[in-house]
Amino acid sequence: MTEAAIRNAYLPRLDNQFHIHEEVNGRHFSGKTLTLDAVVCPKKNQSWKNSSVALGIEFKDTVRFSRNYDTKNLTTWLAQCVDYSNTAWDKYGYIYIFTCPSLVDEVATSVIGNPMFVTNFMGQLGIGELKEAPGYGLAFLLHGHHRIWSEQKGVEYGKHYTLKRKFGSR
Repeated sequence: MTEAAIRNAYLPRLDNQFHIHEEVNGRHFSGKTLTLDAVVCPKKNQSWKNSSVALGIEFKDTVRFSRNYDTKNLTTWLAQCVDYSNTAWDKYGYIYIFTCPSLVDEVATSVIGNPMFVTNFMGQLGIGELKEAPGYGLAFLLHGHHRIWSEQKGVEYGKHYTLKRKFGSR
């Protein structure tokens, strides 16, 4: 699917529960201005541990990946998301970035090795995934299995996690 098709398929599904802000600008620590595809904020924040939580979404054209499963495409996308997770976004500050579709699901396991290692490493870098989770519908996931929010269950780990970015010693 093209990036526009992915955006058009996923954002309407989030519209009932989230305020959607597209093409959000921010300042990377290098001083460069970057633009993120979308930031979503819960319309009802009572169930969230952090009442001002914001989640970033970076959509990516999967046609390129279906033709070319290689480490260059994976690491380029991952590096872009790392840059985004190290960017202070206008009105939101430093936030978690969720790849859509799943960065790990889109790349052959033989390229990345152990998917659980990769998703846990991504989580430490401030990167999760927005993807279909069987039995839960569309879901924001961190560390491969922590459902922050899902269509079927609503706020899950978002009740326990502040989702505030950590830097330095952990």
